[in-house]
Amino acid sequence: MEIYRFDSIPSTNTALAQLSKKGAKSWTVIWTSNQTQGRGYAGNEWKTEKGMNLAFSVLINSQLNHPELIYFNQWVCNIIHRYLSRFSNEVFIKWPNDIIVRNKKVCGILIETHKSDNQLNIISGVGLNVNQKDYSRLPKAGSLLTQTGKEYDLEEILSGLLTEMENSYHQIENEEWEEISLNYNRYLFRKDEIRSFKTNDEIFNGIIKQVNHSGFLVLELENGRVKTYQHKEIELLY
Repeated sequence: MEIYRFDSIPSTNTALAQLSKKGAKSWTVIWTSNQTQGRGYAGNEWKTEKGMNLAFSVLINSQLNHPELIYFNQWVCNIIHRYLSRFSNEVFIKWPNDIIVRNKKVCGILIETHKSDNQLNIISGVGLNVNQKDYSRLPKAGSLLTQTGKEYDLEEILSGLLTEMENSYHQIENEEWEEISLNYNRYLFRKDEIRSFKTNDEIFNGIIKQVNHSGFLVLELENGRVKTYQHKEIELLY
């Protein structure tokens, strides 16, 4: 594993994509404690406070096809969930790719890909709020510090997460999609609870039943109907 640290960088995903196009090997990692232009899923921004948080990206060269990337995303979510569960017993996965600790978002994941030489280069970007204290302008966000009351060493957190990824990669190599999906759904945020959702201008109640093998959220509605939604079609109000 080759690990590159930057004191400051606009985006670890962008930098690693550039390296991968120049022939970087699997398990090349870029990380920083000051990502200035971090990108989230579906074009969202990921903003953090300098020196307080962790942003890193991991390159894996793979033969996976695009439909299997759903499971790859779930696999990364499962790894971060499992690791952060060392610090709290209230850690959940919010569909499709956020990690919640005690009802606050502390982590976002962004999977990006490009092809070269007939292989798929998968870049897993992770933004983890670690020691930041002030979230007065982001009421749904928090950090490991705000949610557990303890400060953490960024390099220790990075090392632990990368070790967890390496030790669990056999699940991807062996195509253990059912197991990955099962674990992802087991810790799904607000699963089997009556909750409010918003789609377009409508607010309604429903129950999260699962995320299906297409990556869609499956809801049971008040009238008993079951309906599936893609990301950005629906928002969980929590």
